Amino acid sequence: MTHRPYLFNLDVSHVNESIKICVKQCPDKELSVLADLKKFYAETGSSLCIYNFNFSQLETNTKLSPEDQFSSPLGPCPMLPVFQSDQVLNRCVPSANSSVPTDVLRSFYEILNSPAALEQLVADLYRTWRLIFILSFVSFMLALVMILLLSFATAAIAVTFTVVVSVASVAGTLALWWAYLETKWLLDETPIEQMLEETATNERWLLILAVFATLVTLVLLCLAAHVAKNVKTLAALFKEASGFIKALPSLYLQPIITVAVLLSLFCAWMYVVLCLATATTPEARQIILYTEDSNMTSVNKFTLLQFVELSWVRFGWWIYLIALVWVSELVLSCQQMTSAGALVDWYFLTSGRRDGGARLLLTSVRRLVWYHLGSVALGSLLIALFKLPRLALRLLGIKQKPLCYERGLRYVNHNAYAVIAIEGIDFCPSARVAYQTMESNRLHLSPINSTGDCFLFLGKCCVTAVVGCVGLLTMRQDPQLHVYAVPVLVLCVFSFYVAHSVFTLYEMALDSLFLCVAEDQALSVGYQAYRRPHMVQALTTLCAKSSTQPESQPMF
Repeated sequence: MTHRPYLFNLDVSHVNESIKICVKQCPDKELSVLADLKKFYAETGSSLCIYNFNFSQLETNTKLSPEDQFSSPLGPCPMLPVFQSDQVLNRCVPSANSSVPTDVLRSFYEILNSPAALEQLVADLYRTWRLIFILSFVSFMLALVMILLLSFATAAIAVTFTVVVSVASVAGTLALWWAYLETKWLLDETPIEQMLEETATNERWLLILAVFATLVTLVLLCLAAHVAKNVKTLAALFKEASGFIKALPSLYLQPIITVAVLLSLFCAWMYVVLCLATATTPEARQIILYTEDSNMTSVNKFTLLQFVELSWVRFGWWIYLIALVWVSELVLSCQQMTSAGALVDWYFLTSGRRDGGARLLLTSVRRLVWYHLGSVALGSLLIALFKLPRLALRLLGIKQKPLCYERGLRYVNHNAYAVIAIEGIDFCPSARVAYQTMESNRLHLSPINSTGDCFLFLGKCCVTAVVGCVGLLTMRQDPQLHVYAVPVLVLCVFSFYVAHSVFTLYEMALDSLFLCVAEDQALSVGYQAYRRPHMVQALTTLCAKSSTQPESQPMF
């Protein structure tokens, strides 16, 4: 029925009980007799009668008129007159300027507003999944270009990135506010009986997104100001991190593999969600129609099928929501563990700057799968378990403690993977060692580590803002979307995950570098015994310039 995209009711006076058929085009004028239906069919190729009806039957010579013989609530042709209609949500809805009674028009819009919001959202995701997939891939390419530019580690690039992030976040926020105002103005001009619930839902979602984007933009501008004040420190820090990564150029393959796995996961997750949304069971309903003429009364029985939702399907939504968060974190944690293992091996087990690149990466992958997959699964599960409650508490206005708690948990996890690679112990002992090491050097590491984290977070937000703006401007042009704000939100979440999988390469390089230097100093007797003397000296000097700790205190 792809060539018949519009739903047409044979009886507009009883929309709920009416037979509905798919038509090629809605009637653009009032049709009073069956001859008008035949003419409309000849002009447009759109038949308003049931599919197997042949208009040549109108020539049959009977005692009944064609209208009495063929026009009825159950077909084969619609009840007359057929009103001029508009195409609303792929349905033929009588126009407000036609002769249709007000109560009939109101009943149409009540039915249009009756579908469950979840069904509308899933329908929008189904219509936009290809665009979401393409733009998620664009976010990967954009993030990859940004980290390749980071390898130059110059102050000019840091300033450029900061300016781009500020402009992109402000532009995205303004685009959301403009979309909200346009939707609000449209609602203000729409008569109350013709108002669509989905338009009001769009207005609410756009307002929520616009307010949230405004708050995020204010935070990003403050972070950008902080980064701009520490450009030289930032350039020196990423110079060392870039040197760490350049020693193992095969690490640049990891974001590509991770993004491929994540995009496959997102597609599979959306497919399962669509299956859950359509997991209904058919139920039969009997309709009896009595028709009378001058001679007799005839009885016609019809069996209509309707599909009802299964009660247990609602639990499936929560299961797959948790699965999305957990498995996404598991994929990212595997990348982080592999990167940390390869970098730690290079730091302690090789002598040259480019010794064993691909071999060290494959060794780290084998060690992850063979020994530490449970540790990674545990760490990602903890993040998944605490992420959803944090979001719920944030919606209730309780922000401070959950935010710090999850940030601390994630910080420990990142460092725990490096400790696992260094010492080969389990996740919980590694998290304790990592926490003690980083906490004992907090005054030295906090200034430079916070600057690096802020800059990488700005990069992720820049990618998300740019891709989100493109998605917003594109999806707004599709009149068949119910609530386009929700696919835009899903796109932003996916884009942030993709960007995070790329930028986490530098996050793990920084965390591994700090822990390796701390471990190197703890195991070494003198400066000449360090495994990487130049890195120890560079990081110690950088910490000394940025730290507020008295010089008499040990650096690590």
